[in-house]
Amino acid sequence: MVGASTRDLDPGATLRIHSGVGGEIDKTENSLRRYVMGLGVDPALVDAAAKIPSRTFRGLSRGEIERFGIETRGVYETPWFAYHGPAGEFLLLKSVTYPTGDTGDQYRTRTVGLACSPVPSSIRFMYHQELTAKESRTPPMIRAKIGDSLIDLTTLNPQKDLVEKSFDLEPRQLQGAIETGSFEITEVFDQSMIKKPSLVARFSTLGLSANIVALESKCALKSNNPSQ
Repeated sequence: MVGASTRDLDPGATLRIHSGVGGEIDKTENSLRRYVMGLGVDPALVDAAAKIPSRTFRGLSRGEIERFGIETRGVYETPWFAYHGPAGEFLLLKSVTYPTGDTGDQYRTRTVGLACSPVPSSIRFMYHQELTAKESRTPPMIRAKIGDSLIDLTTLNPQKDLVEKSFDLEPRQLQGAIETGSFEITEVFDQSMIKKPSLVARFSTLGLSANIVALESKCALKSNNPSQ
């Protein structure tokens, strides 16, 4: 259900959840949290399912379906999600889903992340967006407004069908974004190649402060112990 870019649930339908089965279930659920977040769904959906024994199920209410972002309706933003990777990496992630096209019946999810940077005393900011076939031929320029700084993001991993950009933030820039209330990403297309207006995506920093301390601590630990 959540794997589709446009998701509709019939008003008379019931959507049921339950936990998985197996010895590696904790690791699987952690990967699922990151997976569903990248699809524009609140990772809390995975936590809710984990509470239900695998041999039974629980139906979700319409309020839960809306709260988790299971159906695509207007703009939906996930909370910040702290991801502990299998190799010891620690990421803070968030996604925002926007309707696209004139009819608003198609949706696109964009993701931002914060991680430790190889540059001392910096935090790496990452931006991820999938592209349509037409957009892939002329990818947009990505500009980030972080606090009072305007930054053109450099390409992290150039690929045909997606944009991944990154930038190393100074602590004052990150704090400025937290005080401003959001990260602002503008996608600017070459109008001579593709007639598409610029799009501004905002990622709220609400709740970020509570996780930044853990990220900064992890980054300081890695800096002091390069083998980690």
